[in-house]
Amino acid sequence: MDTSGNKTAFGQERGMAATESIVRMNLSKDGKTLDLTATYLKEYGAKDIARMEFLRPLTHLAFGTNLCGPKGAKYIAQSDVLVNLTSLNMFYNRLGNEGMKYIAVSDNLLSLQNLVLTDNEITDEGALLFAKFMPLFTNLVRLDLRLNRLKDEGKNALKEAQKMSSVKHLLLDKVEGFQVKG
Repeated sequence: MDTSGNKTAFGQERGMAATESIVRMNLSKDGKTLDLTATYLKEYGAKDIARMEFLRPLTHLAFGTNLCGPKGAKYIAQSDVLVNLTSLNMFYNRLGNEGMKYIAVSDNLLSLQNLVLTDNEITDEGALLFAKFMPLFTNLVRLDLRLNRLKDEGKNALKEAQKMSSVKHLLLDKVEGFQVKG
């Protein structure tokens, strides 16, 4: 079986040079799209990416399934380099409520139009916090929080905040977005 096209998983031992190599391999020619899905860069990879100056023009970052945890979310949310992102996909990264907090209070992610935080162990606590800050994300059109641990309190807070925001697509339940018309 030929595995040469497969993405490689890197753990915590690899350094900035290894991360940069992976980034350059997966960066679009125009430097605006970076797909690092399932490269398992963890929090250290997020920290490296957040400091790579050549990523300043980046508008789309797919960083799903990297298991970066809340610290990884913090590095990305507080990055002075990733300020031009319009789309951030961080599904399945074990962000939890702490990671959600870093994203919610970030002044550097206010250009986001699309934010995907699916399957990140976020509960009502994280949803309530994000709901407070949602109106500040004036460009945000799509927020995907499916497959988290949201109950009615968190969902209702987000729906109320949506009324005072630019969010048109708020995905909170696993069936949303997957329905096919017959």
